[in-house]
Amino acid sequence: MQFDKQQLDQLYRYCYALTLHRDNAYDLLQASLEKFLKQHSSQSPKPHSALAYLRRIIRNQFIDTLRHNKCVEFQALTDNESSEAIPINSDSLEDLIINEELVDLVWSILTVPEREIVFLWAIEGFTSTEISAELDLPRGTVLSRIHRLRKKITEQLSDEIGDLENNRSNQVLSSPRGESS
Repeated sequence: MQFDKQQLDQLYRYCYALTLHRDNAYDLLQASLEKFLKQHSSQSPKPHSALAYLRRIIRNQFIDTLRHNKCVEFQALTDNESSEAIPINSDSLEDLIINEELVDLVWSILTVPEREIVFLWAIEGFTSTEISAELDLPRGTVLSRIHRLRKKITEQLSDEIGDLENNRSNQVLSSPRGESS
Protein backbone atom coordinates (compact mmCIF):
# COMPACT_ATOMS: atom_id res chain seq x y z
CA MET A 1 0.00 0.00 0.00
CA GLN A 2 1.32 3.44 -0.91
CA PHE A 3 0.30 6.90 0.18
CA ASP A 4 0.90 10.02 -1.87
CA LYS A 5 2.32 13.26 -0.48
CA GLN A 6 -1.10 14.90 -0.19
CA GLN A 7 -2.44 12.01 1.92
CA LEU A 8 0.65 12.02 4.15
CA ASP A 9 0.35 15.80 4.59
CA GLN A 10 -3.29 15.38 5.57
CA LEU A 11 -2.35 12.70 8.11
CA TYR A 12 0.47 14.86 9.46
CA ARG A 13 -1.94 17.79 9.96
CA TYR A 14 -4.23 15.43 11.88
CA CYS A 15 -1.31 14.30 14.07
CA TYR A 16 -0.30 17.92 14.64
CA ALA A 17 -3.85 18.85 15.62
CA LEU A 18 -3.71 16.16 18.29
CA THR A 19 -0.19 16.75 19.60
CA LEU A 20 0.35 20.49 19.00
CA HIS A 21 4.05 19.74 18.58
CA ARG A 22 5.86 19.24 15.27
CA ASP A 23 8.26 16.50 16.35
CA ASN A 24 5.62 14.61 18.31
CA ALA A 25 3.34 14.75 15.26
CA TYR A 26 6.06 13.23 13.07
CA ASP A 27 6.72 10.52 15.68
CA LEU A 28 3.02 9.74 15.96
CA LEU A 29 2.63 9.54 12.19
CA GLN A 30 5.65 7.29 11.82
CA ALA A 31 4.57 4.92 14.60
CA SER A 32 1.05 4.75 13.18
CA LEU A 33 2.25 4.11 9.63
CA GLU A 34 4.53 1.34 10.89
CA LYS A 35 1.64 -0.27 12.72
CA PHE A 36 -0.61 0.06 9.66
CA LEU A 37 1.97 -1.41 7.29
CA LYS A 38 2.72 -4.33 9.64
CA GLN A 39 -0.99 -5.13 9.91
CA HIS A 40 -1.61 -4.81 6.18
CA SER A 41 1.24 -6.52 4.42
CA SER A 42 0.94 -7.30 0.74
CA GLN A 43 -0.77 -10.63 1.52
CA SER A 44 -3.56 -9.27 3.69
CA PRO A 45 -6.70 -7.63 2.28
CA LYS A 46 -6.73 -3.82 2.11
CA PRO A 47 -9.18 -1.96 4.33
CA HIS A 48 -12.09 -0.26 2.57
CA SER A 49 -10.93 3.21 3.51
CA ALA A 50 -7.22 3.17 4.32
CA LEU A 51 -7.10 6.83 5.39
CA ALA A 52 -10.02 6.48 7.79
CA TYR A 53 -8.49 3.33 9.22
CA LEU A 54 -5.11 5.03 9.56
CA ARG A 55 -6.67 8.02 11.33
CA ARG A 56 -8.20 5.53 13.78
CA ILE A 57 -4.75 4.01 14.36
CA ILE A 58 -3.29 7.51 14.86
CA ARG A 59 -5.98 8.42 17.35
CA ASN A 60 -5.56 5.19 19.32
CA GLN A 61 -1.76 5.50 19.24
CA PHE A 62 -2.03 9.07 20.53
CA ILE A 63 -4.32 8.04 23.38
CA ASP A 64 -2.04 5.12 24.27
CA THR A 65 0.98 7.41 24.33
CA LEU A 66 -0.76 9.92 26.58
CA ARG A 67 -1.90 7.21 28.95
CA HIS A 68 1.57 5.71 29.00
CA ASN A 69 3.17 9.07 29.73
CA LYS A 70 0.28 10.05 32.02
CA CYS A 71 0.28 13.47 30.36
CA VAL A 72 -3.39 14.16 30.60
CA GLU A 73 -6.31 13.15 32.74
CA PHE A 74 -8.99 11.62 30.57
CA GLN A 75 -12.56 12.68 31.05
CA ALA A 76 -15.53 10.81 29.70
CA LEU A 77 -17.20 12.60 26.82
CA THR A 78 -20.84 12.21 27.65
CA ASP A 79 -23.66 14.04 26.02
CA ASN A 80 -25.59 14.24 29.31
CA GLU A 81 -24.56 17.86 29.88
CA SER A 82 -27.68 19.12 28.20
CA SER A 83 -30.68 17.05 27.33
CA GLU A 84 -32.60 19.74 25.44
CA ALA A 85 -32.24 20.20 21.71
CA ILE A 86 -29.63 22.72 20.69
CA PRO A 87 -30.62 24.88 17.74
CA ILE A 88 -27.99 25.14 15.03
CA ASN A 89 -27.81 28.65 13.62
CA SER A 90 -26.26 29.79 10.38
CA ASP A 91 -23.10 31.22 11.99
CA SER A 92 -20.09 29.09 11.33
CA LEU A 93 -16.56 28.80 12.54
CA GLU A 94 -15.31 29.71 9.08
CA ASP A 95 -16.86 33.17 9.46
CA LEU A 96 -14.38 34.02 12.22
CA ILE A 97 -11.31 35.96 11.28
CA ILE A 98 -8.63 33.32 11.24
CA ASN A 99 -4.93 33.91 11.37
CA GLU A 100 -2.04 32.02 12.84
CA GLU A 101 -2.18 33.67 16.27
CA LEU A 102 -5.90 33.11 16.58
CA VAL A 103 -5.60 29.46 15.57
CA ASP A 104 -2.89 28.94 18.20
CA LEU A 105 -5.12 30.60 20.76
CA VAL A 106 -8.09 28.45 19.77
CA TRP A 107 -6.00 25.26 19.97
CA SER A 108 -4.77 26.26 23.42
CA ILE A 109 -8.27 26.54 24.92
CA LEU A 110 -9.58 23.28 23.44
CA THR A 111 -9.11 19.79 24.84
CA VAL A 112 -7.76 17.00 22.65
CA PRO A 113 -11.22 15.56 21.80
CA GLU A 114 -12.48 19.07 20.98
CA ARG A 115 -9.46 19.78 18.75
CA GLU A 116 -10.09 16.51 16.95
CA ILE A 117 -13.67 17.46 16.12
CA VAL A 118 -12.71 21.00 15.08
CA PHE A 119 -9.87 19.65 12.94
CA LEU A 120 -12.08 17.16 11.11
CA TRP A 121 -14.92 19.66 10.68
CA ALA A 122 -13.28 23.02 10.01
CA ILE A 123 -9.92 22.07 8.53
CA GLU A 124 -10.55 18.81 6.70
CA GLY A 125 -14.11 19.73 5.77
CA PHE A 126 -15.79 16.56 7.01
CA THR A 127 -19.55 16.60 7.36
CA SER A 128 -21.14 15.79 10.70
CA THR A 129 -22.11 12.38 9.30
CA GLU A 130 -18.51 11.65 8.30
CA ILE A 131 -17.23 12.78 11.71
CA SER A 132 -19.78 10.60 13.48
CA ALA A 133 -18.66 7.58 11.46
CA GLU A 134 -14.99 8.41 12.04
CA LEU A 135 -15.34 8.81 15.81
CA ASP A 136 -18.13 6.25 16.39
CA LEU A 137 -20.48 8.87 17.80
CA PRO A 138 -24.13 9.56 16.99
CA ARG A 139 -24.60 12.37 14.46
CA GLY A 140 -26.66 14.40 16.95
CA THR A 141 -23.82 14.22 19.47
CA VAL A 142 -21.39 15.53 16.85
CA LEU A 143 -23.76 18.36 15.94
CA SER A 144 -24.25 19.37 19.57
CA ARG A 145 -20.50 19.26 20.22
CA ILE A 146 -19.84 21.43 17.17
CA HIS A 147 -22.45 23.89 18.39
CA ARG A 148 -20.94 23.95 21.89
CA LEU A 149 -17.44 24.35 20.46
CA ARG A 150 -18.53 27.27 18.29
CA LYS A 151 -20.17 28.86 21.30
CA LYS A 152 -17.13 28.23 23.52
CA ILE A 153 -14.72 29.65 20.96
CA THR A 154 -16.91 32.67 20.28
CA GLU A 155 -17.37 33.46 23.98
CA GLN A 156 -13.75 32.97 25.00
CA LEU A 157 -12.22 34.72 22.03
CA SER A 158 -14.62 37.60 21.43
CA ASP A 159 -12.18 40.11 22.92
CA GLU A 160 -9.23 38.73 20.97
CA ILE A 161 -11.19 38.80 17.70
CA GLY A 162 -12.22 42.40 18.35
CA ASP A 163 -8.61 43.36 19.08
CA LEU A 164 -7.45 41.67 15.86
CA GLU A 165 -10.12 43.49 13.82
CA ASN A 166 -9.15 46.83 15.40
CA ASN A 167 -5.47 46.20 14.69
CA ARG A 168 -6.22 45.37 11.05
CA SER A 169 -8.40 48.43 10.54
CA ASN A 170 -5.77 50.63 12.22
CA GLN A 171 -3.07 49.17 9.96
CA VAL A 172 -5.18 49.87 6.87
CA LEU A 173 -5.96 53.43 7.98
CA SER A 174 -2.37 54.27 8.94
CA SER A 175 -0.57 52.66 5.99
CA PRO A 176 0.63 55.10 3.32
CA ARG A 177 -0.90 54.50 -0.11
CA GLY A 178 1.06 56.18 -2.78
CA GLU A 179 0.95 59.57 -1.15
CA SER A 180 2.44 62.21 -3.38
CA SER A 181 4.55 65.00 -1.94
